[in-house]
Amino acid sequence: MQNRTGTADSNIKIINLILIPGLIGIALSLLFSNVGIMIAIVVIPLLLVLLIRIFREPSTLFFSVFVLNYFIIAASRYMNLSGLSFLMDILIAGTLVLILIHTALLRNFEWKYTLNVLTIGTFIWMLYCLAEIYNPSGMVKAWVLSRSLALYGFAVSLLASLLFNRYRMIRIFIFMLAIFTLLAVIKALIQKHFGFDETEVAWLNKGSYKTHLLSTGIRYFSFFTDAGNFGSNMGCAGVIFMICALYMKNKGLKIFYAAVSIAALYAMILSGTRGSLIVPLVGLALFSVVIKSRKTLITGGIILLAIYVFFAHTDIGQDNSYIRRMRTAFTPTEDASFNVRKNNQAILAEHLKNKPFGEGLGLSGVENQNISMRLTTTIPHDSWYVKIWVETGAVGLILYLGILLTAIGRGARIIMFKIKNRELKGILAGLLCGISGMLASAYGNAFWGQFPTAIIAFTGLALVLKGEYFEKELELKYLQENNKNT
Repeated sequence: MQNRTGTADSNIKIINLILIPGLIGIALSLLFSNVGIMIAIVVIPLLLVLLIRIFREPSTLFFSVFVLNYFIIAASRYMNLSGLSFLMDILIAGTLVLILIHTALLRNFEWKYTLNVLTIGTFIWMLYCLAEIYNPSGMVKAWVLSRSLALYGFAVSLLASLLFNRYRMIRIFIFMLAIFTLLAVIKALIQKHFGFDETEVAWLNKGSYKTHLLSTGIRYFSFFTDAGNFGSNMGCAGVIFMICALYMKNKGLKIFYAAVSIAALYAMILSGTRGSLIVPLVGLALFSVVIKSRKTLITGGIILLAIYVFFAHTDIGQDNSYIRRMRTAFTPTEDASFNVRKNNQAILAEHLKNKPFGEGLGLSGVENQNISMRLTTTIPHDSWYVKIWVETGAVGLILYLGILLTAIGRGARIIMFKIKNRELKGILAGLLCGISGMLASAYGNAFWGQFPTAIIAFTGLALVLKGEYFEKELELKYLQENNKNT
C-alpha cells in the first residue's frame, strides 16, 4: 500500500512540475497571440508525461506501436512520408531494450512465459531468414528491405508474451482493436457515400485503379494498403468481436462488440475481396470445434452448409455486385484471374524446381522490379504463400506454415482443455479463430506481412498461447474475493 501511495505522490509531483509552468506559458502565449508557442507548450509536456510513463511501463510503448501499426499506412499516404516502417523497427527495438533494462534492475519480467511454440518457432524462422543472405541468387539490398518478414514474427510474439502480464491488458488490447475497426469501417463508408478524396484518387491513378475500380464494382480499401488487406482484417474483426460478444459478462460490452462485428462484416463485403470470405467461414468452423459444444458444432455446420449452398448453388442476390463477386469464390475455375494465377504458379514451379531455398528474400513480385529484374519479379505472386515459396523455397514454406499451424493447434488445445473462465475463453477463441481465418485468406492475397496484419496476428497468437497464465490469475482473484466474502 505504501508503494502505491509513494508512486501516486511522485506522479502528482511530476504533473505539478509540468502543469503549473505549462499553464503559465499558455496564458502568456495567448496574451501575446503566439499560437505556435502555445501548441508547443501543450504538446511537449504531453510527450514528457508519455516518456515517463514508457520508462516506468514498457507496455505503454508496445501499445503505442500497436496504435502506429494500425494507422501507419494512412500516415504515410496522407503525409507523403517514407521510412515509417523503419520507425516501427526502432520502436520495437526500443521496447525490447526497456524490457532488458527492467529485467536487469527490477527483475519484474518472467521470461519463462516466452518459451512457447510460437516464439521458439519464429526464432528458428528468423535464423533461417538470416541464412538466406548466403542464397546464391539473393541480394543483400533485397534482404534488408524484407527484414520485417524475418524479424517481426519473433519480436512481436516475444514482446507480447513478456508484456501482457495481466488479464486487463488483454481487455484493453481487444477494446482498442474494436475502436480501430470502427474507424476503418467509417472511412470505408465515407469512401462509398462521399467518394475518394484527393490523396486516394492520386493513389488510385498511380495504378491501383486496375485492382480497385472494376467493371464488377468498386473495391473499397479504407486506410489500409489495399482492399484485400482491408477485407481480410474486417473479416477477422467480425469473427473476433462476434465471439467476444457471446462471452462478455458486461452487457454494454456485449452489445458494443456485437455491433462492431456486424459493422466489420459489412465492411468486409464492401472491400469486394473474394478471398476475405474464407475468414469468417474458417473462423466459424474452428470455433465450432474449440468450444467443445455439440450444439455449437451442429449449429456451425448448418450455417456453413447454408452459406455454401447460397453462394455455390443459388442465384439469390445476383443483381448485387458484391454478392455476385463473392459468389465467384465458390467457382474459381470459371474465373479468369484464378486461371492466370495457376498458370503463373506453374511457371514459378519450373523456375524453382532446383532451388529448394528459393530465389532470396525480397525477390518476388512485380513491386520489387526496382531492386532486380528477373523472372520472379515479372510475375505477381498474388498470395502470401507463393511469396514465401518463391523467396525462401519449399523448405522455407514448409517451415513457415509448420510454425503457424503448430501454434494454432497448441492454442486450440489450450482453449479446449485448459481455460475454464468463460469470458477469457471467449476472447482467446475469438482471437484464434479470427487469426486462423486470416491465415487461410492469405492464400489468395499477399497481405499477411503487411501493416497492420502481422502485428495483430502474432500478438493475438502469443496471447492465446499464454492463456493458462491468465486463467491462473483469474482463479487466484476468484479465490481472494471468496475469502474476503467469508
